Formats: sequence, structure tokens, C-alpha cells
Amino acid sequence: MVDSVSFGPARPVPGPRIQAVKQQLRQREASIGNAAPQNLSLAAALAQLGPPYDADKVATLKAAIASGDYRIHLGNIANGIIRFGGSGLG
Repeated sequence: MVDSVSFGPARPVPGPRIQAVKQQLRQREASIGNAAPQNLSLAAALAQLGPPYDADKVATLKAAIASGDYRIHLGNIANGIIRFGGSGLG
């Protein structure tokens, strides 16, 4: 059986990843010196880290849907629409 999944407010995933990439870029720049051109952009470094989503959570959701254990809680959806402003819905 799959544990129920609850969704809270959206949280940015890439934040810590961007800091890690910036640190990698600083280390690379320090190792190659200031005279050498910087070959690795922030976008390229982020692309090397992979997708900015929680792959484990996606796998859990897919398994729950496939097994029929995923339950939709309409009250939670309605609360989220109200909390984040449903003014664009009609």
C-alpha cells in the first residue's frame, strides 16, 4: 500500500541547486584562473544536475495511480484554490 500524499504550499526546488551550481562555477573559475574564458554557464551547469523536480515523489504518485490507491481529496483542492486566489477561474 502506498502512503497518502498531501500537498502543501508550493516550494521552489531549484534554490539550493542554484547555490551549489554557483559554488561549482566559482571553484572552476578559481582553478582555471581569471585569464581563461568561462566555458560553463549557469544554464549548462543546471542542465547537468538534471530535472528540478522531486523524482521520488513523482515515482510515488505514479505507483499510487497505477495501483488505484491514489485518492483525490476535493476539499484540499478547493482549499488550495481559495488560498491561492481563484479569481482567474471564471
